[in-house]
Amino acid sequence: MNPELQGFLQTIWQICIIPLLTVLTAYIVKFINKKSESLQKTTDNELYKKYIALLDETITKCVIATNQTYVEALKNKNAFDAEAQKEAFKRTYEAVMAILSIEAKNYLEHAVGDLNTYITKAIEA
Repeated sequence: MNPELQGFLQTIWQICIIPLLTVLTAYIVKFINKKSESLQKTTDNELYKKYIALLDETITKCVIATNQTYVEALKNKNAFDAEAQKEAFKRTYEAVMAILSIEAKNYLEHAVGDLNTYITKAIEA
């Protein structure tokens, strides 16, 4: 290769290409960070929806089960008093907590704040 052409190409490389690569690298890093943040938000939203749906379904099923196995029998005997209501709540609450995995409990505690209050209000509703 001609030494003049080689020197010219080396000068072009140093003046144009290296700064362009630096700018391009910075842009790529910024783009990857934005995509990562977007993916994280989407993942968090999907995970949140999954766990809330799981929790609501678990609470509903436990309320129905407590109603069928405990409450209905007491109502038929006219024995569903305040103490029985507390026991029904306790049974439902314990069933919900037994079904939820530790991972689900940890995530839900972070997502809803006070998990016990959330579950209590959902059962009472």
